[in-house]
Amino acid sequence: MKNILISGLLLSLGCQQADVYQNKGNLTLGSVQIKIENYKTTKAQILEWFGSPNVATRDKDGEVWNYTRQGTSSQLASSSVGAWLLIGAGSSGNSSGRVSSYSFDLLIRFDNKDVVVDNRVIQTAF
Repeated sequence: MKNILISGLLLSLGCQQADVYQNKGNLTLGSVQIKIENYKTTKAQILEWFGSPNVATRDKDGEVWNYTRQGTSSQLASSSVGAWLLIGAGSSGNSSGRVSSYSFDLLIRFDNKDVVVDNRVIQTAF
């Protein structure tokens, strides 16, 4: 019984630790501009605010993290004609839509002491 309880406790602690580094979903241009300060913000703070990066690379000068968010949104416009004229008989309708895509990339360079030295945001919408 003790082994089951201890195993369950360790399993739940392991799951909680993993949650700390999940992507947070609050990665926006505004949050980047408000929170990140070059030569002050640390890697631990970035992990807390934004979660794990999509890509991390290391060179002799430090490390670069890349966060990428992409998506699409669609708008559907429709008009119905004749619904009031043909009550119970149906209506003729016309619908059209527009789909747009967006991409958000945040690049953060850390020095060898895990402090942000530079960050860039690249946004596109089409």
